[in-house]
Amino acid sequence: MILHKVKKIVTASLLVIIGFGQFLYINSANAGPKPGKTIRDCNECPELVVIPPGSFLMGSLNEGTSSSERGRPIHKVTIRHPFAVGKYEVTFDQWDACVANGGCLYNPDDNGWGRGNRPVMNVTWRDTKEFTQWLKQKTGKSYRLLNEAEWEYMARAGTSTIFPWGDNITSNNARYNARSSVPVGSYK
Repeated sequence: MILHKVKKIVTASLLVIIGFGQFLYINSANAGPKPGKTIRDCNECPELVVIPPGSFLMGSLNEGTSSSERGRPIHKVTIRHPFAVGKYEVTFDQWDACVANGGCLYNPDDNGWGRGNRPVMNVTWRDTKEFTQWLKQKTGKSYRLLNEAEWEYMARAGTSTIFPWGDNITSNNARYNARSSVPVGSYK
């Protein structure tokens, strides 16, 4: 199957396959930690941060950018309940724990960039489903990948700029066009 043969490199704020790392931990509407709090369900589990419910305009808000036409039409989306997402990308350490425990079959290559506390890469959507299933079996909690609206709401962080920190990107904000990775949490 093509999906399993195509590998994607996971980058900065984990995304839908380029979005693995930010996954959903489902809370009921009135229970669980309050928005902004961090939680960890087990030693090998990713640290999660609770996101509050709210509304936002989904789509490209920036006229004249390459993504502006792909992000149309802009529409209001309401997130009705708090949810938790990975504070950082899923790391090789976390993925390797899944492999060692038999939850993940695939052991991805790091392309010589380093493992440990660096973002896992070269995994498919199907691979990430094994990881979230392993987390569910390990903790008894529900985990899944974010859908597009949940991811954009979380990534925008209440802003209407191209990036959560503004309209410009520099090497102080994120690592891009790079031939290596850095440990998770290296950028704020």
